[in-house]
Order: sequence, then C-alpha cells, then structure tokens
Amino acid sequence: MPNSRIIAAALIGAPEQLTDILGPDDLLCVAPELSSVFTVRTTSTDGTQTAMVDLPGSTAFVRLPRSFRLRQITHDGGHFTLTSTDGRSVTGTPRQFSTPYKVIAEEYNPRYEQHLEEAFLATGRLPVDPTPPHTLQLSSPAAERQLELHFDSAGPEKVTDLLPHAHHLASELERIHREGTAFIWSAFAEGDETAEEQSRFPELMVPQALVVYRSGDFELHFEEPEHHYFMAGYWPAVQYRADLTPVHITVES
Repeated sequence: MPNSRIIAAALIGAPEQLTDILGPDDLLCVAPELSSVFTVRTTSTDGTQTAMVDLPGSTAFVRLPRSFRLRQITHDGGHFTLTSTDGRSVTGTPRQFSTPYKVIAEEYNPRYEQHLEEAFLATGRLPVDPTPPHTLQLSSPAAERQLELHFDSAGPEKVTDLLPHAHHLASELERIHREGTAFIWSAFAEGDETAEEQSRFPELMVPQALVVYRSGDFELHFEEPEHHYFMAGYWPAVQYRADLTPVHITVES
C-alpha cells in the first residue's frame, strides 16, 4: 500500500515512486482535480485484482466483483470511470467508490457475488451521505414502541424499491426477534446457563434498529438495557438473509 507521501507526490506531478512499486499488470489513474489516486493491484498467482482510492492521509478499498475484470481507469473533472474487459463501465466520485455498502460475507452468503456486483454497478447512484432513518411504530400486547429503519447505501429510488420488503420485515418482526435471539444464544451460551435464563433471554434483548441492505438481506440491532450479557456500549447485531434466516452475528459498539 503506497504511503501518503508517495500519493501526495503523485498528485503534484511526480508519480515515479508510485509507478516504481506497481507491477506490469497493475493499473493507475492519478487525478489531481479529485485529489485522488485510483490504483488496482493484480496478484501474480491467480490474477485477483485489488482496488483502492488513495488521498493524502487516507486509503479506501474498493470491492471489485469477480465478474468485473478491470482493464482501464480514466477520470474527468469530478469522477473516475472504470471499464471492464467485457466493455462495461462504472462511473462515480471517489467518495462513491469508497462507500462501505453492506453485503453479508461470502462465508454466509451463497449470493455474495451477485449482491456485490449489483452494488458495485450502482456506484454512481450511491448516496455519499447516509440516508436519514425512518421510524416504525410497533404495537404489541405489552407496549407501544419505536424501531429505527435504515436503508444502507440506498438513494431515494432504491429506498422506494425496498419499502415493501421493509414493511414485510416489520410485519414479521416477532419471528425475526425470536429466531435472532435464539441465534445469539446458541452462539454465546457457555453451557452452564439455566433453563430459566435461556427462556428469559429473548425478553432482555430489545430490537432497536433494522438495517435493510440493497440486496434485501438485513440486520437487526438489539439493545439489552440490563447489560447482563453485553457490557454497556456494546450490542449484538444479527445478519439475516432476505428470507429471514439468521446467518451471522456481529458485536457493535
């Protein structure tokens, strides 16, 4: 990875140190107007391409789908354009290319490449700032409460497409909550818990925020007011496939 000094030198017209560390199959586009350098490294063993957008002092990796074999990078006054070997092109700003959109990891997601490709090809339509959350009013026999609803890396058009799915998820929240808390318990239980603790666990885990991905997959963030299982400032988030199957847990802070 080039350091900030090398990137800064390239942006003022001295790219020699940068080109010296690139291989014959690597790609480089220096864009002073964008204060950015786009590089693509190609591994000699299997030809895997790794892309990144560099600015002085920061680096953002760009996830390239395997189906998009990059052959050229160009730029104009405001955008980079990436062109693949099959003639497709993707245009976006440096911030759009570095947007960290959510995709369930390949290990848990049989449609990973499809989801990655959809988000990558939509780079030019990705919002550079987070979309403000919606608020869902939920009713249950016990209480009225609210749930934050977020659409990850989705502009207005994509949000409109995803809204029916989001409302379906809200209608299935009881099931999602039940299966998500069972998933958390199975992942973290140490074996010495009592049956009473296990039965009470779902009551302690309160749904706080629903994040819908571009693919329709989603994650549900839980809060635990008693902090019996998770320390204050930490909470679990369960990732689900669009069909409501929980597949992975992260601990957020």
